[in-house]
Amino acid sequence: MNNHQFSYMPGGEPFFFRGGQTGCLLIHGFTGVPREVRWLGEYLAGQGHTVYGARLSGHGTTPDDLRRLHWRDWLGSAVDGLKLLRDQCERVFVLGLSMGGMTAINLAAQYPEQVAGIVTMSTPITIKADWRMNFVNLISLFQPYMQKQPADPAELARLTEHVSYSVWTTTAVRQFMDYLRVTDAALPRVAAPALLIHSKGDKFIPPHNLTHIYERLGSKDKEMLWLEQSGHIVTEDLEKHIVFERAAAFVQKHEA
Repeated sequence: MNNHQFSYMPGGEPFFFRGGQTGCLLIHGFTGVPREVRWLGEYLAGQGHTVYGARLSGHGTTPDDLRRLHWRDWLGSAVDGLKLLRDQCERVFVLGLSMGGMTAINLAAQYPEQVAGIVTMSTPITIKADWRMNFVNLISLFQPYMQKQPADPAELARLTEHVSYSVWTTTAVRQFMDYLRVTDAALPRVAAPALLIHSKGDKFIPPHNLTHIYERLGSKDKEMLWLEQSGHIVTEDLEKHIVFERAAAFVQKHEA
């Protein structure tokens, strides 16, 4: 029996809105919480869809909970969410922010019969060079956490309600790097329709990731949406309503 007691950070709990026969699985980013996609979930629920905002393993609690996890644990949390919605809906779309977008790609590649379409937002395949990444295996042996670099002040001022861990868990960063490679390899196996969203103002994940994903993605039906004024967390930033409207239109177009 697992005696591990945990309590959620603000916004760390999963959410569920019951609606119609189209399900939307929403997946947050690395070190983030379900709340960063909750407004999008509320918008899609308002369109009549059944919505589940998954909590990925080790997230929304404490950074220590990430230390013993493998990237397959994060993917497994999303698989559970997909099964939950598939049991209740005729079709399921997967919408993910950042690492959540990576997870949407992997779900579509592994479960082509079960994913009706994907929406990726601010999704990485390559990340900005940081010399520490080359030594993360070594660093993780004696330094369990690394301080995050300060976020862009203007973006911080806009995202007053954003919640995430304040540190990187080094063993989890190592798993994240592996997950990037796994996701890149999965791109050609995706056949589902795809809407790919990225902001030109994303200072965290370079915008060239969008074109990389678009070019390697196996989907015949795929479209890019460039944002101009947002940072990385496009679901909470200045153009969030553009994201919500385009995501909802994409679901409506492909649910037939």
